[in-house]
Amino acid sequence: MVSFTTALSLASLFAAAAARNVARSPNVDLHRRLTGQTVAFACYGGGGDCECPTDLNGDSGVLINVYPGYQCAYAGGACTWDDKTGALQNTFQTNCPSSAPCSTTGGCSCPHDNNGDTGVLINQFTGYQCAYAGGACTWDFSGALQNTAQTNCPTSAKCVQSGSDS
Repeated sequence: MVSFTTALSLASLFAAAAARNVARSPNVDLHRRLTGQTVAFACYGGGGDCECPTDLNGDSGVLINVYPGYQCAYAGGACTWDDKTGALQNTFQTNCPSSAPCSTTGGCSCPHDNNGDTGVLINQFTGYQCAYAGGACTWDFSGALQNTAQTNCPTSAKCVQSGSDS
């Protein structure tokens, strides 16, 4: 049986621990990025950034990816190439051949990587992607929404670059 004094001591201990945890909790102050800020791209090697349109909830977005080509998955890591020139986009990935252009008649296919491994085509897309509080939106460069089940996304949003009229 727990005495009243022991129960009071335990209650005081729990209250002190809770107060200490509240005091340690960081004061989280979230800030939205404004469009036009520099963002690291997962698989983009350069060129212009697309401005993220306001989503259907009225939220601003953050550009999280620009897709200029195609990607293949390998045991040693994924490789991303420009689908027009064949230039490797993620040059830090050492298992990737520096050039792998798509065939004009057969489309894009995965070459053997520098380790001799066979790859699997995991993405062939040209467009851009923005993150919003309600979910990410992905459009092709003609502006057509690709992930149509995402209800916060405008169905049409052509890539517009900072300072551009289009």
